[in-house]
Parts: sequence; C-alpha cells; structure tokens
Amino acid sequence: MIAHPLLPYKSMKKILILNTELGTQMQIYLALCDAYKIEIAENIESVMYYLRKMRPEIFLLDYNLEQFQPSEKTGADLVKKIKKKYGDLKIMMILDTEDQEHEDMAQQHGADEILFKPIKNRNLISHMRKLSHPATY
Repeated sequence: MIAHPLLPYKSMKKILILNTELGTQMQIYLALCDAYKIEIAENIESVMYYLRKMRPEIFLLDYNLEQFQPSEKTGADLVKKIKKKYGDLKIMMILDTEDQEHEDMAQQHGADEILFKPIKNRNLISHMRKLSHPATY
C-alpha cells in the first residue's frame, strides 16, 4: 500500500461512511483509501452493525438521510443517538450547503467537524487530519 502524500502512513485508522450520493461517497473513498481502512454503510442498520463490529475511530455522515429513513430525522439526530453510546467516536457531518442552522444543529448534537459539498479533497483531508490528530491543531 502506498502512503497518502498528505497523511502519515501509520495512521491506518478505521473510518465508516454513510452518504446518500454515490459520487460523493466514491470521492471520499478514493481520497482516503490509501491512509485509512474504510467501510461504507448501506443504511442505518448497517451503520449500527459496523459501529459494534468494526469500532471505527471516525464516522463520516451525510446530514440528509431521506434516502435511508422515511422519517423527518436528520443526520444530526443520528449523531446524537450514536454519541450517547460511542462517545469517543469522532463524527464528521457532510452538509449540502453552508446552512448555519443545519451546521449549528449538527454541532449541538455532537458532530466534531463539518464538511460542505461540493467536497474538495484538500478540505476533506484537512478535516480528517484534525479528527485523527487533534493535538496538532
């Protein structure tokens, strides 16, 4: 495996991704796969399974979960639920636009970082480094 030029090779932390857009999901995977062990969840149930079995250090979550659950719950609601059980898990919330209300809600519910679409790989990697190595920031 080749080390990612912007991330230290030894940081093979486990991350979990749940995103509604296949293109964004693949972009994240390709940008991070050389430096992280990545699992991609297909739905809310598989997120809970991976959290129990894989014990990832970082979870990247789309704010918009309409595709995964028909209720009016958002990614922020899921963050709140997950943080109760997995308090040490670092969560990066992915928002469609720079919406201050959604950003505030995500942070109030426990999101550690916020990333906006369209995702730029440099921004993604910068946020991941903050979550992976908080002492250096």
